[in-house]
Amino acid sequence: MKILGIGLGLCLFAAGLPASTIDVSAQATQSLQSGDSLVFDFSGRSFATITQSQGLSLYPTQIAFNFASAPVASDGEFTAMVESADGSASALFPDSLSWTSGMALGAPASIIAGCLTLSSDLSREIFSGQQAELILTYLGPDVTVGVTGALLKRDLKISLIGDSFSIGALDSGVWLTRSDEPMVKSAAAPAPESGSGAMLAVAAAALYAISKTIKGFSKLRD
Repeated sequence: MKILGIGLGLCLFAAGLPASTIDVSAQATQSLQSGDSLVFDFSGRSFATITQSQGLSLYPTQIAFNFASAPVASDGEFTAMVESADGSASALFPDSLSWTSGMALGAPASIIAGCLTLSSDLSREIFSGQQAELILTYLGPDVTVGVTGALLKRDLKISLIGDSFSIGALDSGVWLTRSDEPMVKSAAAPAPESGSGAMLAVAAAALYAISKTIKGFSKLRD
């Protein structure tokens, strides 16, 4: 009975393992449900290099962005947040953001755009490591986003703005986090829903260990 209890405990542990945030940088489109987030990695290194050469502040006073998609009929909205790469500092863009009409790659598109003013102290905290994240969280209903002929990470344009200078930030990747999953990044290919692959792998290992233990006890009895 004790062995069975251990086995059940291990299987329950496997069921509780967190699923990973998935790298979707190479995808052209992505379906979103209410509460899902797209996490865009970007660098402020170019801004810091140029402003330093001109004797200006290394940290932007504003950040602006626009995210383009093929025309979307949905009325869904987003919230937007900029965060330091280590998650220690962040700032939320004011209000929720709605789709507007625009152009992308010479074709009609739906656009989400926002602009945020940062205090000098907060900007230093967010960009001191030069890498940062822009997090777009969708508020539903279900929708598929992306521009035909472009990767998701190219659909986002970020501008870092100083007192007298502005430059586009270099993006390096985009990640998808489902609304019921923690933000633990994984570069793996799209994983089975709800982390079922990880659950099965750990459960299989647990069952194998149990079978070996039972065989050991059987030999002792013999």
